[in-house]
Amino acid sequence: MDAGPELGPGVKERGEDPQVRAAVCSRQPHPSMTTLPEIRITSSVLRDKLSNGLTVLLAEDHSTPTVSVDGLIKVGAYCEPRKQAGLSVLVTRMLDEGTCNHTADEISQAIESRGGSLQTFGRREFGGLSIAMLSKDFETALDLALDLIRNPVFPPARLKLEVSKAISAIRGTRDQPRIMGSNALNEILYRGTSLAHPAQGYEKTIARLKRRDLVEFHRRFYTPQNTVLAVAGDFDAHRALRQIRARTRGWASSEPPAPPLPQPRLRERPTVRHIYQDKEQVHIFLGHLGIRRSDPDYYALQVTDTILGGGPGFTSRIPRRLRDEQGLAYTTYCDLTGSAASAPGRFVAYIATSPDTLQQAIDSILREIRVFLDQPVTEEELRDAKAYLTGRFVFEFQTNAQIASFLINAEIFHLGFDFVQRYPGYIKGVTVEEVQRVARQHLHPDRFARVVVGPVDRSGRLKRKPQPMPA
Repeated sequence: MDAGPELGPGVKERGEDPQVRAAVCSRQPHPSMTTLPEIRITSSVLRDKLSNGLTVLLAEDHSTPTVSVDGLIKVGAYCEPRKQAGLSVLVTRMLDEGTCNHTADEISQAIESRGGSLQTFGRREFGGLSIAMLSKDFETALDLALDLIRNPVFPPARLKLEVSKAISAIRGTRDQPRIMGSNALNEILYRGTSLAHPAQGYEKTIARLKRRDLVEFHRRFYTPQNTVLAVAGDFDAHRALRQIRARTRGWASSEPPAPPLPQPRLRERPTVRHIYQDKEQVHIFLGHLGIRRSDPDYYALQVTDTILGGGPGFTSRIPRRLRDEQGLAYTTYCDLTGSAASAPGRFVAYIATSPDTLQQAIDSILREIRVFLDQPVTEEELRDAKAYLTGRFVFEFQTNAQIASFLINAEIFHLGFDFVQRYPGYIKGVTVEEVQRVARQHLHPDRFARVVVGPVDRSGRLKRKPQPMPA
């Protein structure tokens, strides 16, 4: 759940996914929880690491005449200094703005004339692109993906426009308390590391970036050894591997691999920050440093999340009790596993409530967490959480884009391509005792950082709007 709302400006899209359009036009009924669809992937994945370091992942699925080509670069905002915050995301946003071989208009035409889609994205740990087309246009999709990754030229006029768009998007976040609060929490939890700043950067840092900065970042990091290329859909995997080898034969780099991720540490003392915004509600964030995706407690913590505050209201205590029973908010949740990646994510508990119930909301969240640590969950709660997680899981593998994304995640996090068969067993094996153990080990309410955004001053006192004088 907690992917971090600051990610929006890092995503850019062209066209329309042909598989989505085909699904809509087929007029098939939407699958319900009582008729779960099958997972459209098996452990039969062709993986190869080419001599230049490029990792290739290929999974055939001939159920629809479509294909998805994804390229992921294993570098992101953590690779840039704070004074250049936003550089990595800006590079990804410029990938489709012109290459050595195609102008931006030609790229757009190649996508839209074939009914395809193109998405570029930048994140804290990585960046890249995803192209979806009909399977008859697979070679076009492959050629475009490789061209955009290898040969962007960052045209000055297009760069000026993207910088302007990025600055406008950042300015827009000033009026979005959830984004401001989330970013402020990250600055506390990751202080002293390159994970602290938002991936989209700051207005001042974006405005200072020059074309040469993008060119150097691309030269340094967009190398074959930092790239994973994944293809899923209706194509011949062995033929595609031969095509990829031929098209990347001249792609090489003497640059060292991406630098290691920072290693932030859980802060010993709680920190409080209040940010004034003239809003009707206060937005409250409580949190601390979280876990990595590789943590052996990850699956037990997924169940913990679902019961405590990360699932739907009927399975989660915090939404049910603070929203439904106490009427404190429309939106409230907590989550630990949703942001786990190669670097530690974060635990965060969030609620938006009336200024008059600010302290009540904080006290209620802390009380629910402490009760959770002190008392075992019920067998019914455990059963409902497991059913929710395993039932939701199948919907993550229904399109080629989802499958290509899974292949990349399986590669990066060393999950194994048979993970889809093993995951239900991981969840079903979690016990009541394990939920309490991992909660006590990984949740530390006495060390929470607190961020409050809304009509409060720096000390946390409410700032009331002046009332109009009676006529």
